[in-house]
Amino acid sequence: MHRVTSALRAVRALRVIRVQGIVRTPAAVRKPGVVRTLGVVRTLGVVRTLGVVRALGTAQAPGMSLRPLRRASLTSLVAVMAALAIQTSASPGTSPSTAPAATSCIASGTDADINAALVGTGAQAVLCPGAVFSLSNSVTFTAPNQQIYTQGLPTDSTRAILRVTGSSLTTAINGNNQSGVTVENIQVDGNRPALGILSGGALLEMGGSGTGQTVQNITAHDPRGWSAMHFIEGTVTNNTPTCQNAKILNNTIGPSGTATPTAPGNSTWADGISLACGNSLVQGNTVQDATDGGIVVFGAPGSTIQNNTIIARTQLLFGGINMVDYAPMNGNYTGTLVTNNTIDAQSAYIKIGVAMGQQVWNCTTGTNYGGSVTNNTLEGSYMGYGFAVNGVSNWTVTGNVDQASHVGTQTAGGCFGSPAASQPGAFQVESATSSTLQSQFTSAVLTNILGTVNSPPITNSGPALSTSPASLNFGNQNVGTTSGAQNVTVTNSGTATASVTSIAASGDYAQTNTCGTSIAAAASCTISVTFKPTAAGSRAGAITITSNATNSPSTVSLSGTGVTPSSNLALNQPITASGSQSGFPATNANDGNTSSYWESTNNAFPQWLQVDLGSAQSI
Repeated sequence: MHRVTSALRAVRALRVIRVQGIVRTPAAVRKPGVVRTLGVVRTLGVVRTLGVVRALGTAQAPGMSLRPLRRASLTSLVAVMAALAIQTSASPGTSPSTAPAATSCIASGTDADINAALVGTGAQAVLCPGAVFSLSNSVTFTAPNQQIYTQGLPTDSTRAILRVTGSSLTTAINGNNQSGVTVENIQVDGNRPALGILSGGALLEMGGSGTGQTVQNITAHDPRGWSAMHFIEGTVTNNTPTCQNAKILNNTIGPSGTATPTAPGNSTWADGISLACGNSLVQGNTVQDATDGGIVVFGAPGSTIQNNTIIARTQLLFGGINMVDYAPMNGNYTGTLVTNNTIDAQSAYIKIGVAMGQQVWNCTTGTNYGGSVTNNTLEGSYMGYGFAVNGVSNWTVTGNVDQASHVGTQTAGGCFGSPAASQPGAFQVESATSSTLQSQFTSAVLTNILGTVNSPPITNSGPALSTSPASLNFGNQNVGTTSGAQNVTVTNSGTATASVTSIAASGDYAQTNTCGTSIAAAASCTISVTFKPTAAGSRAGAITITSNATNSPSTVSLSGTGVTPSSNLALNQPITASGSQSGFPATNANDGNTSSYWESTNNAFPQWLQVDLGSAQSI
């Protein structure tokens, strides 16, 4: 008996001819570096193709019982190389005139699997629902109009997850300088709790010289660096950025950063959304538990920021919406409109609801001009300053509503011998030339108010539950069998005991837990989750924790794939190769598309493919 590496665990039991460097039928032409079939493959055991491990007569996954190989029809052939879908190829060194359209999805893998799909203008990286990708390097757009999305465009926990795992990585997705690219319907995890804080780029870095970019229907949380999502300006000419016409729509952002009782600028803080592109739209987003700015507008002339919700639940937030930065547009906010947004100091302190003008934030000079702030609403019991204006001209602030309680104590403020700053209030202005302000505004000293206003005691912060990890992926599991358990840690980071009403698993998942009916402040408990698929295919589910916490319910997304003995276990699983020709990556070999194929590097030996099935499988 022989054991087979994970690249061969899913052999589907045709006898295979062993050929040095190639798999072929008796009628096939040998083409080094290309896997091709022209008829029924006849086999003697399991092939050692292009340097990959072989077994004779019997295949066994580590730790699994042996089972004889059996015959199968050509239509079900996925035997070679861990159930590779053997596909028709072109001659070595030649390429099809056009790349095939994406017809299948990429299963769990790494950044390399996604990057391999992003080749050429309009290329698509279509990710499987429930897939999880570990990123040691950034996923990078390389040409205009490329797309990354989850197949079927789900908006729930089945969206594919891109999780930062590289110790030196801060940016999960880099879209700088590529026009028309789209990121949609995925989840992006910066993994700050596990990897720590790191100086570097935002979790998503977009913009630059690229125009017409879109990020929509994603979740992004726990960036290691200074922002969850940054649309950078590119070259600024005549106070106008190169980056134009970005769309940031219907995303859920946060938590972002870590609030600590230190001065502004501490590297632990992070923005939710940071926008410097002109004539752009930021709409329908929810930013929860950012720590620096919920939405920070760097001029972004001509842009509209509307119908967004910014909530402070468990972390102190410096500013809800910030229009304070003079650079990089030299104060140009012409045509920038902030309207119909809600900023809610629900159960954590927000120092400034909407900050307008650089002097509100610090002691530097420079006047911001041309912006409008209309019909926004402030809510919550823990708001510091509301609408604070200092250092603007040709500015409009009208129609805004204040329903918040303004609390906190200003201890200093001011700059270079100026008077001490005023205490927090709803509508306050120090300097606004040639501007239109609604009638509720009163005169105040607002210079450098940020760093010296202190949060009051938060008496109703109560319990707050967090889960780590935020999702689990069980890979392939035979239908009707139960996986090994995976654990989730639930932590109460709040100030009071959390009363747990229920912990429930949905779909083909089950759970046991040590949480009981309550979790004390600063305490943790464990949920153990197993997967028993009832049918073949992608199986999504969730753990839902219902409690009296401020962020209840807490959820953990669950994913896995049910397989049967006749399933193609290698379909869309992570696959690597000894090398590949440009445009013919290893992922073409197990994508289920008979019009695509893998082509290895010419005249480079040995040549091999390897598939990671994600878990041990019986075959």
